[in-house]
Order: sequence, then C-alpha cells, then structure tokens
Amino acid sequence: MTKKDTEGPSPSSGDRGIVVITEVLKASGPRPNRSDPAGAKNQYAVRFAEQMANRIASDLLERFEDIKATTKRTAGSVRGKKQLDINFSTPSLGLALGISLKSVHLRDVKGAARYTHNMKRNEEELRIEASGYHKRQPYAVMIAVLFLPFDSADDGKRDNPSSFGSWVRHLRPYTGREDPENEIDKFEQIYIGLYEPDGSDLRFFDVREAPHKSGRPTETLDYRGLLDEIYHAYLKRNKAEFKWAEGDEEPLDVEEDIAAEDAPEDDET
Repeated sequence: MTKKDTEGPSPSSGDRGIVVITEVLKASGPRPNRSDPAGAKNQYAVRFAEQMANRIASDLLERFEDIKATTKRTAGSVRGKKQLDINFSTPSLGLALGISLKSVHLRDVKGAARYTHNMKRNEEELRIEASGYHKRQPYAVMIAVLFLPFDSADDGKRDNPSSFGSWVRHLRPYTGREDPENEIDKFEQIYIGLYEPDGSDLRFFDVREAPHKSGRPTETLDYRGLLDEIYHAYLKRNKAEFKWAEGDEEPLDVEEDIAAEDAPEDDET
C-alpha cells in the first residue's frame, strides 16, 4: 500500500501531479461555464478524459514489460468490441488492465447546485463496462477514476454530505473485486481524483476509505501514489510480489523462477 499524503504539496515539491493536471487542463480547454449548453460540457469532459488517459498510459507503461498500452482502443467484451479510456493488453492475457475515466467538472445549474448530477448515469456506465469485460475476461483488473473539483468536498450542509462524500458513498458498493470469481459488475479499485481548476493541486481518494461528511479528505494519494496502487493491483492479480527487508518491492515471475531452478546445472570440473 502506497503511503498517503496528509498535506498538499509545497510549490517547490516538484509534484508530478501538478504538472499533469496543469497540462491536461490547458490541452482540454476552453473550460465551459455552468450556463453553457450541455453539449459544450460533454465535449470538454471527453477532451479532459483523452488528455488524462494519454498521460496516465504513458506514465504507467514504463513500469510494465511485454505489455501494450493504448488509449481509446476497443477491447473485447461479452458485448463485442467496447471502448476503454486506457487498455493494457498482452497476447497471452488479452485485456490485463483497463482504466475507465469519468468526470463532473461543473456544478449543476439547477436545484442545490452540487456536483451530484449524472450520478446514476455514470454509475450505470461503470457497471456495464465492468461486467462486459469481466464476463469475458474475468482476470482483467479494472480501475475507475472519477474526477471532481476540490470544492466538491466543501458543499456539505448539516446532515447532508458534500458532493464528494456523496460520490464516495454511491460508488463504494462497486469497488473491491478481490478475486476473479467475485461479482463481475464490480471494479477492482475506484478512486476519486480531486483537482483544482487552476492546476495547483491533484489528489486521489480510494472510495473504500472513510470520507469526511463535509470537508476535504485529510489522507490522499498523490499522482505517483495512484500509479503505484494501480501497478500493484495488476501485480497482485497476475504475478507474485517479492519484498526485501529494506522495503524494496519487485515483481516475481513464478513460472520463470521455477523454470530457472529446474534447468540443468553446468558441470564444473
């Protein structure tokens, strides 16, 4: 488990997440206003997902060997070819790791002006994606990330949780798929990515953790921490992990090690 940050980054910390979110927001622009048509908001969400997917795929790829990473690539599911934001696949495993990105960038123009609109639609899309891929490829590791602005954690009132807290509660039943025999409509892991619209911060929260009813989370993952957790989820499903007393971890290919041990030794005379 990656150590979590309890405080935000300092300006000189060199946080990779700040670089990533700044680049993504700039490339995704122009950012719509709350009063803009729904079409403009949807197009922005698509551009944001594409830009974020490209950076996550690129930064994760260096951790894998003999695996192909693509974005917006069709992958085989029980319903035929479907779209995934990020697809890591191998000839032997097929879809090994799939990452789905969702986002709500603006408060609703109606009602309480929260970030909880489209909650049911996003949940249904995620469950369809998970079940479609897991039914055909039960060993695939499926990760979901929902992006929200940081102020989604600040709009709680009295007994009504914040938009962020409401999303955590809503998504909790659909995470934690530990075994290929578990429910197919669950994801192995689901995170909420909290970001500042000016690009000054990016943090990730595992929805299995307990959120504040109102207020920003005190323990979060930075961008590299998120990549670590995704990578270790893949290793847990597909390979063994070996840990040294000093704390260093490395993947352990059991089949290769067994083959090496069984290989005949050279005679030394």
